[in-house]
Amino acid sequence: MQEFPHHYSVAAVANPEGEVALQSDRLPSLTSTPPAEFGGPGDRWSPETLLVAALADCFVLTFRALARASKLSWLSLRCDVEGTLDRV
Repeated sequence: MQEFPHHYSVAAVANPEGEVALQSDRLPSLTSTPPAEFGGPGDRWSPETLLVAALADCFVLTFRALARASKLSWLSLRCDVEGTLDRV
């Protein structure tokens, strides 16, 4: 692992309508749209699904690193995450 601090940079590029292109150096671009709840198509990645996916991905990658460091043998892992957006 590299020394801290770690820095991450992303650009979001958009026109008045359509998908948002998410770009970062040395990475393939991703596109996102609003979720169906905000008038989007509902069949593409949205900021909300990307946020929840980041939590699941972080958990799995952390488990993998800890298992490797502990020499824990394992076969498969599935992490299901649900996010709720509410107004209080």
